[in-house]
Amino acid sequence: MPAMLLAALLSMAGPSADYADAKAKADAYEAALAPRDLNALIDAQQLALEAALKACGPWSPGRLPFTIVIAVRADGGVSRSWRNADDPYIDCTVRTVISHTYPVATGKAFHTSFELSFAD
Repeated sequence: MPAMLLAALLSMAGPSADYADAKAKADAYEAALAPRDLNALIDAQQLALEAALKACGPWSPGRLPFTIVIAVRADGGVSRSWRNADDPYIDCTVRTVISHTYPVATGKAFHTSFELSFAD
């Protein structure tokens, strides 16, 4: 099974029992990054979220906040994702963010998260 298809199938599985563990790993990784590396990661996440906005439609006021966690391979591609909520908009957002690559500051695989909330 191609890696991209596998990642997409894993991402559509909905909330996972190991979401909390993945989120904790993402928080620890992000907290340990040097400012330059953290800024590069944030820039890559912003590009992925802008692509999600184009692909999935506007983020409407009143939408409940949600978080997506991704596992990033050493080559910058995404190997797995988790989320704390499930609906068609979140599914679309996950499909978009897992299709992007992310900067690997340490040369090793890592977890990172997208925490999305919507202002009225």
